[in-house]
Amino acid sequence: MDKAEFESIRLEAAGMAKRRRRIIIYVDLGILIASILFAVPLAMRMGLFFFFAAIPPAMFFIVLFSIIVYFFHPAKNAMLKYKKAYKGYFVHKSLMRVFNNLEYDHNLGLPRAFVQTIMTGGDRYSSNDLVMATYNDINFVQADVHTEREHRSTDSNGHTTTHYTTIFRGRFLVFEFRRDFDFRLMVAGKSFPGARLTYGEDRRKYKRIETESVEFNRRFNIYAQDGFEAFYILDPAFMEKIQAIGETYKDNILFAFIDKKLYVAVNDNNDSFEPPHPDKLTDEKAELKRVEGDIKTIVQFVDKLALNRYMFGGKK
Repeated sequence: MDKAEFESIRLEAAGMAKRRRRIIIYVDLGILIASILFAVPLAMRMGLFFFFAAIPPAMFFIVLFSIIVYFFHPAKNAMLKYKKAYKGYFVHKSLMRVFNNLEYDHNLGLPRAFVQTIMTGGDRYSSNDLVMATYNDINFVQADVHTEREHRSTDSNGHTTTHYTTIFRGRFLVFEFRRDFDFRLMVAGKSFPGARLTYGEDRRKYKRIETESVEFNRRFNIYAQDGFEAFYILDPAFMEKIQAIGETYKDNILFAFIDKKLYVAVNDNNDSFEPPHPDKLTDEKAELKRVEGDIKTIVQFVDKLALNRYMFGGKK
């Protein structure tokens, strides 16, 4: 896709969205004005109560109309087309510059069972922006993940209301080493929600351990199947690297070494690679820089943790 084609799609989406906004505003305003004009004379004859009684039905029709127009106006398809074009023009192009063996699909994500290896999948789960690639001889996958907890309440009339609260919203990454580790280790920031050990019998094999670093113990919970083997990875230099990355995310991060993989969950409440509104995208260089910032979130783990060093099976 070239720049001219992308701009054509962007301008179409921006125009459609603008027309949709106008329809919603003008019709909703008309409903509100009509309700007031109807309610004022009624209130003058029968009392102020009837004026306020007319407001809830008006608000109901305003909300209903807005929802119908939002989801069924052609602008919705135009916005989806724009999102796809943005990710093809900006995101895929930027990923290609940094990674090898790239496979990227903004509609696909990681399965819940995969994520539940190290954290809860919640009652409602979604994932997208799946990236599979190689960086500095390290194969990895990453996707955005959003998990939510369901809450139900029943009022005195027996009506049940359901709402959801976010548990985790951010990046989920998995890096693969060239050698197997026959032990497992989890390092969870004290601010990280929903960390869990693996299922079944493995869960009982973990034990809480502490390092010689008081600061590291204060900021992270450490679980391992064997303390001696855990310290093979958690040497002082590597712990400093983990702490440095943890500071970036206020320790709202989770690391888990399982077999030959490093799982990383970053709970930063962000959705990566998302486009701005089409009428706000004006500077291509600035947009490429923003996408590159999302990519740096991936590469920092390989670079700052030196995952391709010899200990993890990379090159000497």
